[in-house]
Amino acid sequence: MPALAFGPFVLDRSHKQLLEAGRPLHLGGRAFDLLAALTERPGEVLSRQALEARVWPHTIVEETSLRVHISALRKILGDGVAGARYIANVPGRGYSFVVPVTVLAPAPEAAVPALAAAAAVTPANPPRRTHNLPARLNHTIGRSAVTQALGERLLTRRLVSIVGPGGMGKTTVALDVAEAQLGHHPDGVWFVDLAPLSDPARVPLALALALQISVCARDPWEALLGPLGNSRMLIVLDNCEHVIEAAARLAERVLRAAPGVHILATSREALEAEGEWVHRLSALEAPVPEDATDVAQCRAFPAVQLFAERAGANSDGFALTEANLGVVCHLCRQLDGMPLAIELAAGRIDTLGLQGLAARLDEMFALLTRGRRTALPRHVTLQALLDWSHALLTEVERVVLRRLSVFRSSFTLESATAVLASEDLPATAVVEGVIGLAAKSLVAVDVSGEAVLHRLLYTTRTYAADKLQRSGEAGQIAAAHARHFEDLLTRTLRDRDMLPIAEWLQRHGRMMDDVRAGLDWAFSPQGDTLQGVRLTAAALDLVYELGLLDEYRSRVDTAMEAVASLQPPQAGLELRLRAARNFLHTQTTGRDYSRGANFARTLELADQLDSVPQRIEAMFSLCANAFGTGDYRDVAEVAMRIKQHAPDPNEPVAVLLSDRFLALSYHYLGRHEEARPLVDRVLHYPAGNAYREYIGHIPKTVSMGILMARTLWLQGACDQAVAVAALAEAEAEGVNPLALSQALAMGSLPIALWRGENERAGALLDRLQAHATRHSQGYWQSWARSYRQVLDARVNGVAPGLGLALSPVEMLSGPAELDMLGTLAVGAVSPLGVERVDGGMVGWCGPEILRADAENALRDGTQAVAAAEATFMRSLAMARAQNALSWELRTATSLARLWRDQGRRKEASSLLTGVYGRFEEGLATADLVAARALVDELN
Repeated sequence: MPALAFGPFVLDRSHKQLLEAGRPLHLGGRAFDLLAALTERPGEVLSRQALEARVWPHTIVEETSLRVHISALRKILGDGVAGARYIANVPGRGYSFVVPVTVLAPAPEAAVPALAAAAAVTPANPPRRTHNLPARLNHTIGRSAVTQALGERLLTRRLVSIVGPGGMGKTTVALDVAEAQLGHHPDGVWFVDLAPLSDPARVPLALALALQISVCARDPWEALLGPLGNSRMLIVLDNCEHVIEAAARLAERVLRAAPGVHILATSREALEAEGEWVHRLSALEAPVPEDATDVAQCRAFPAVQLFAERAGANSDGFALTEANLGVVCHLCRQLDGMPLAIELAAGRIDTLGLQGLAARLDEMFALLTRGRRTALPRHVTLQALLDWSHALLTEVERVVLRRLSVFRSSFTLESATAVLASEDLPATAVVEGVIGLAAKSLVAVDVSGEAVLHRLLYTTRTYAADKLQRSGEAGQIAAAHARHFEDLLTRTLRDRDMLPIAEWLQRHGRMMDDVRAGLDWAFSPQGDTLQGVRLTAAALDLVYELGLLDEYRSRVDTAMEAVASLQPPQAGLELRLRAARNFLHTQTTGRDYSRGANFARTLELADQLDSVPQRIEAMFSLCANAFGTGDYRDVAEVAMRIKQHAPDPNEPVAVLLSDRFLALSYHYLGRHEEARPLVDRVLHYPAGNAYREYIGHIPKTVSMGILMARTLWLQGACDQAVAVAALAEAEAEGVNPLALSQALAMGSLPIALWRGENERAGALLDRLQAHATRHSQGYWQSWARSYRQVLDARVNGVAPGLGLALSPVEMLSGPAELDMLGTLAVGAVSPLGVERVDGGMVGWCGPEILRADAENALRDGTQAVAAAEATFMRSLAMARAQNALSWELRTATSLARLWRDQGRRKEASSLLTGVYGRFEEGLATADLVAARALVDELN
């Protein structure tokens, strides 16, 4: 009967073998018959009844039997791995083999060398048994580099241990290595499973049994070491952790007596035997959130590949798509890339579905309860796996483990002792416990940075948290945890101005998960409200640097509600929280513009406290709030008061902060000539990094660079504006997320749109949208949506003012966005925008808002020509007063068109030529090109 070939496989029907690249795979009789039936009729749909008749003739079977065997076949074939698909389910009809199948010629020695080799082995000449490795039913995913490295290491080291937590795939890797070593050891590769042993004394007997050597149970060594003495073999000692000392003694004794023997061991902790070389097996890599966008790219990550394969094998309807990619990646990350946890989770997808699985992940140990029936009992569920590990711990290690579950991110030994130590658990015991847990692979250790960090895997932490809750210690440990992180945040701020901000964040940014956990506890019914308020305030600087403004706004609001009820009153905490609320409510969505009461209370508290830094911080917050609400006159007023609260009016930080906000106020009021010297002074003031403490953590090079770029464009230096905006954008890279959003949304992007460079504007807008979405910045997402509407209208050829469906004013982020929109599209000018200009609340955009309003009135016929001309003249005068040459050109162009249509061509030409002639650069920008064309027409 000829063999059938498909993909990398050959189905040898004569010898009932399935081979992959010449290597025989273990396949049960039923599974073989099923695969044969499918491959003999590729492309056809075979009904369940037809397949059952072929595989189970004359037998009545359960409905699920066929599905179980189909699932097993898919696992063996790697169905779903790297996009491969072999067996398809056709709902309501049956199954179909969907890859091409080739019938091989009868001479297998020519076509399939592996088959020829197999056929040469006859019952009269049986092969010498060279291993006892168990058959592999599944492909190993993501471990090829490790397997190769360990194989090479075994050539030079005689004792290699694979160490890692339970469920990480140590046995799988060891078997891969062992199979690859078959050709290197003439006397074979022998697998010794120590998992079933409860008595360490039986470890030598397990080795003897694997080698088929008869020994005396009382003293096995004499009979065992004799045959081993001259052997050249590899022994795999699997699951050593519960008999660790006996396994270590066996390894040392065998290696001394048998110089040709090598040993590969797997264990939760190192054997600590003589000559041991330890490899700590890491988790399967999963994509970080920002990479979870492309199916092909994410499928290359082993964790995703494993989930997709196992889920596809358990659910006919599952396929990895763009729609479910984010959820799959999230699951893989939450499960810490642990192969066993991923397999168990994928096994529940048929009953819970992907979304249901993700939603119920917190119920992990109740959820992930279905494993392979043939697996070790402790590998059937995560609960059993961790119960097994927990039983092997000392009592101190058990206490330390459950208390460590309070940490949500990496922690140092200093933090562990500060939080965990108590009267019954001294600091030395905590350190010993953490070190012991790390040795047993229950605590991961990271030595890559300046400080040694420890971390519980998510699965282990969830298990330990349940133990902590049951112990009655949860409240005590949570309180110590919150106090510690308040103290730690206060101490870490001291070195912030001594380090580059990226390095500071790398060291301390990890604390944010613990801050969240501390606040959740503190404001819970079992928590401590004062501690919650203190922790909220202590974390503000870290929040600003990380750009977590939208998220933290609700945290500040919660703390503000609580601080009012504290006795005795906490004026310092209240002021810090009010300052934070002032700032956050101008940089996040859903702001409340009624500032009066909060404004007055902030000033009252600032006067009460004898703290210069807090007073200056309060003034900053009021400036930021006034700026966010578009009240630039208030910005100037508060900015001038800042120096009054400094011990020395010439103190650099006070001058820096005051001048910065004065520069911003003057620019937005249209007083550009007054703003420019202030910009220069801010940029050159010797305040070091101290500005971070007061001005929202945006470097002065970014904030002033944006202002300079805008001013240059307004004053006609169109090309210089692009260069300065790009420099500010570059300065914002890697500083904090808010800085880059500002540089793009208020600098580079509007300048590109003003210049008519739609393609470049599109690229900048894509960047802004991706960045604001990644960092959950609702405020800047609103700006991005508005920019997108303007750009889409331009690209689609929508005439200004016609069919431009912008978001309603009340849906915008605030007045600043409204003002900006009025400069980008005539149809975006609103009555509120005109009212702000007429009332003197905003000036920088005033000439353009007035011009656009007049254009709209002419087009709609709601205003007489004379009235529109008067508005144009007012706009022209305002632009000239501001030295805003670019706005002057736009208004001159509109007025020249009006005069042309009235037959006043000479006046039109004179006006426009005079303005156009003052430009020395940027002649290719859209406004200048249009003006040049109109001048040529008029002449």
